[in-house]
Amino acid sequence: MKIFLRSIRHLVVPAAALGFITFFLLIIRIANRGEGDQWWSFINHIPYGDKVGHLGLVGMLSFLCNLASLRWSWKFLPRWISPATLILLLLLTGEEIGQAYQPNRTCDIYDWIADLAGLAAGQWLARLVGRWWHH
Repeated sequence: MKIFLRSIRHLVVPAAALGFITFFLLIIRIANRGEGDQWWSFINHIPYGDKVGHLGLVGMLSFLCNLASLRWSWKFLPRWISPATLILLLLLTGEEIGQAYQPNRTCDIYDWIADLAGLAAGQWLARLVGRWWHH
């Protein structure tokens, strides 16, 4: 059982993180091209669907990236933020600001707040799972 968990931790989780990063970048590309409505128009029928989408997608991204990099540590960072979360925070903030310059996108502070919530939830859950794995 221990070998199985180790292989999941060292092979499957990083592969899942890379796969989800690719999927996330594809979503950004579709949105930047203005083709989002043909792919996810159902979001408009869900109350706060866009914000829920940000929370869920960024939460999963944060969870997988943090889980794949549990052993990373940077001494200059406070304990409440992981290196993976910091990197994602910088990239997602830049992407949200960049939307102001995209003709098919809108820069929205509430999208960014939903991203922050997703980052925090994903990091928290990854740390929880990491503690479980180490016991």
